[in-house]
Amino acid sequence: MSVTNLETEETQEHKTARPKRRTKPIIVFFAAGAVVCTAIAFALVSRHQGSATSQVLQSASPAEMTVSVVHPEKVPSTLVLDLPGQLQAYTDAPIFAQTSGYLKAWYFDIGAKVKANDILAEIDTPEVDQELAQARAQFQVAQSALQLSQVTYQRNQDLFKRRVIAPQDLDTSADTYYENQATVAADEANIDRLNALEAFKLLRAPFDGIVTARDIDIGAYVAAGTGTQLFRVARTSPLRIYVNVPQESAQLVNIGAEGDLTVPEYPGRTFPAHVTNAAGAVDPISRSLLTELQIPNETGELLPGAYAQVSLRLSGDRGLVTIPSNAWLFQRAGATVGVVHPDGKVEIRKITIHLNLGDKLEISQGLSDSDQVIVNPSDGLANGMKVSVIGPDQSPNAAPSITKR
Repeated sequence: MSVTNLETEETQEHKTARPKRRTKPIIVFFAAGAVVCTAIAFALVSRHQGSATSQVLQSASPAEMTVSVVHPEKVPSTLVLDLPGQLQAYTDAPIFAQTSGYLKAWYFDIGAKVKANDILAEIDTPEVDQELAQARAQFQVAQSALQLSQVTYQRNQDLFKRRVIAPQDLDTSADTYYENQATVAADEANIDRLNALEAFKLLRAPFDGIVTARDIDIGAYVAAGTGTQLFRVARTSPLRIYVNVPQESAQLVNIGAEGDLTVPEYPGRTFPAHVTNAAGAVDPISRSLLTELQIPNETGELLPGAYAQVSLRLSGDRGLVTIPSNAWLFQRAGATVGVVHPDGKVEIRKITIHLNLGDKLEISQGLSDSDQVIVNPSDGLANGMKVSVIGPDQSPNAAPSITKR
């Protein structure tokens, strides 16, 4: 082999070896890049999987809402009702004439205080006087006839026993005697009637009281049975007042229940009153119970017919509780509230509203004073929801806190 060929071979080997030395670093570079890219891709996939896992955990553990609660308050056992009424005399009697004639004199005017049987006026009754005189004369005639018939009957009885007269004569005398007895009794009754009319000539006060009306004057003709009032007498101590207690409080009305009465003419003053009677039935028109109270009025300051306001105090457990109005949930099922159980779960409970007081609600059914009622409930409140409770004496955060598990 020649030198030239050897050089040629060395030159070719040298040329072949040089490219091999340049390719190796390039391969290493691309291998490192592939490793970096794989690591980045793995990190992205891991981050995506972690985010998905976090979302799954978050959806599996729902958010827990913080709510503020209050306890229902029992309605006080003593209920005070302010009711209007009108004072009335304990007894108020119109005085009518029971006999006909002319008013001769009157002795008491309006406002006068009278005692029972005091003479209010006197009526002149000439016709009754004449009838009484005639009746007395007839009575005397009847008595004379009765005496004669009695003597005749006794004589005929003796004659009949001696068989001097017939039985028919005895029966006739007996009939006359009995008839005259009846006539005397009738005449005597007529005299009693006329004597009663004579007594009615004097108009008397039926009880202690005050003359509140005088509708007759001297010389006026008085006709019996016409229904024309001559006087009116009222008993003003004690006084009565009638009030209408609403149906929802009617069961609390008891005899002896006390109250305070006020009238416009005595501002700042109260007068004691107490329940004496109740109707025992609710008026179907007004849906109320008519209740009577009495006021002593020994001083006579209160006047019959005056308007008055009664603050009636009624005692008794009505089974009512009150809650704030902002606890009310408006739903299709009706009035409801959210109640938190001791385990923190929510119950949407139906209630019956007895009375809406504006800022408060009186509840008759559905709640007790031991329940925890949610105030300012969220629209998303649902049965079985888990919540955290803040009591009424604590201040909740501005926004409800949500805790993720």
